Amino acid sequence: MTNPVNLYRRILRTHRMLPREIRFVGDQYVKSEFRSHRNITDKKYLIPFFTQWAEYLALLQKQTGGEGATHAGASRIGRHMDPELIDRLDDDKAEQLLELHRASQNHDTQLNDGAAEQGTVPPKRK
Repeated sequence: MTNPVNLYRRILRTHRMLPREIRFVGDQYVKSEFRSHRNITDKKYLIPFFTQWAEYLALLQKQTGGEGATHAGASRIGRHMDPELIDRLDDDKAEQLLELHRASQNHDTQLNDGAAEQGTVPPKRK
């Protein structure tokens, strides 16, 4: 199993490659998830948790050019969720996912509104 602290740090370092608004939401989510699993000792829960985060890190590094890169190497960040995975989410996780989506939309709107007031609307990513 991956060293949890090392995995956590590598994810946050790789998030530096993300656009500002995505990084903000991503960092908050990672910190919240790792914090909520801090006192769990049952490997039945820990192994899938760390496996999923390691897969996330690998995908993100592939899409951004890695944690040591100086600019995002891909025009698309993330992937569509598997419908079967969505169906298996318990109510708490489904609500958390919906809140994360709302936060990302709200944060993006606030950034664009502030930039528009200053006349510096950031370009849309393709």
